[in-house]
Amino acid sequence: MSRVKSLRKGKRRQGTSIVTFILMLLVAGVSIYPLIWVILQSFKTETQFLGSIWSLPTSLNFDNYIRAFKEANLLVYLKNTIINTVATLVVDLVLVTCLGYAFSKLKMKFKKVLWYLILINMLIPTPIILLPMYLQVVDLGIQNTLAAIVFPYYQGFAPLGLILIKSYMDNIPDEIIESAKIDGCGTFRILISIMVPLVKPMLVTLAILGGMNAWNEYMWALVSISDTSKYTLSVGLAVIRDKIATIGYTPVFAALTVSAMVFVVIYLFAQKTFVRSITAGAVKG
Repeated sequence: MSRVKSLRKGKRRQGTSIVTFILMLLVAGVSIYPLIWVILQSFKTETQFLGSIWSLPTSLNFDNYIRAFKEANLLVYLKNTIINTVATLVVDLVLVTCLGYAFSKLKMKFKKVLWYLILINMLIPTPIILLPMYLQVVDLGIQNTLAAIVFPYYQGFAPLGLILIKSYMDNIPDEIIESAKIDGCGTFRILISIMVPLVKPMLVTLAILGGMNAWNEYMWALVSISDTSKYTLSVGLAVIRDKIATIGYTPVFAALTVSAMVFVVIYLFAQKTFVRSITAGAVKG
């Protein structure tokens, strides 16, 4: 009798697993289909695309990518975005790591008050602080510069980055730090030589999240940059879209593919570290 019950339970679990797998497959298909569709259109000729948007390309036509780089200034937008993203990541990772260590391991007055004040930033919608930030940028005379992009990006990313890295550091035993202090290590040496190597998985995660945020940001880049030669990729894609009448649809799809595939490739290589660090930071003790 018990054997029959166990067999029934096994069949139910197997049926549930199959249903779950099918549902996950459907969700994955719906999520990835738009990207695949854009990639397919980027390899078509203009005639093929206008003939049918659902047909497959007859050959791999790379002319659309060449035209996107030459006629639509995609290379300029891509270069600006890479510079902005790298600079933003350097500022993000350095400041978030230092602040995360301070809030997690150092004893200081009003630490909880400061922590909650920083977290309040997450409750403020970006459009509300857009005008004050723009006025500050204008007053400082840094409009159309790298600084005008980087520091506002950090302000938007800091609360989430702090939550993640502080949670990760909270799981590191305090005994490690105490032992380092006994050996004569100062605060800076402990941070650089001990904490940073231990939180490398989380730093990879923050680099992916912060990089995606800087790479795809549109609203602030549009407001703070008026020089077309300094446009980022997100703003540049809007400019390229407006050139459909002159360059056609397929080079626009090529530009969209270049923009999207950068972080898709990065995530594919770093997904294990990303998932592991998020899981570790979510578990206490």
